Amino acid sequence: MPINVPRYLHLDLSKHVMRNISRFRLRVHTLKVEAAAWLEDGSCVCDHCPGEDEHVQNEVHALLICQDHRVCDLRKHFSFLFTPFFEDFSATQPFLLQQVNNQPFYDFLSQQNNRLFLFLSELMDLFVAGRDQSAADQPNNLAEGHCNPDS
Repeated sequence: MPINVPRYLHLDLSKHVMRNISRFRLRVHTLKVEAAAWLEDGSCVCDHCPGEDEHVQNEVHALLICQDHRVCDLRKHFSFLFTPFFEDFSATQPFLLQQVNNQPFYDFLSQQNNRLFLFLSELMDLFVAGRDQSAADQPNNLAEGHCNPDS
């Protein structure tokens, strides 16, 4: 079975955008659901959503459900990406009120619109803003073929 290289790797995208998309796809991001898995007292509740509702901040939540005004504004800007897949999505309500099945979510992420990658990158920027990314932004010796950082 041949290996399919992700399409975004063939596009002329900035390193920043490529890195954000890779982090999202590989689940190496700082959304609360992932950070909580590594922190002893970590909470996976979205810290961006207004109000009393406690939603788990995972990929689906960040892409479709989070009601933070900055996230909603970003979705409005990229609304053409959403409307073919989610009939409840609109400019007046740029979020979904409930979880979606896996298939529409997969179809949304599989669409052939290159602007999807810009949306994903900007979305990841919103969710990492204000969080300490110093460890994640450091060069990795493994990328250079070294296993020991002192070598």
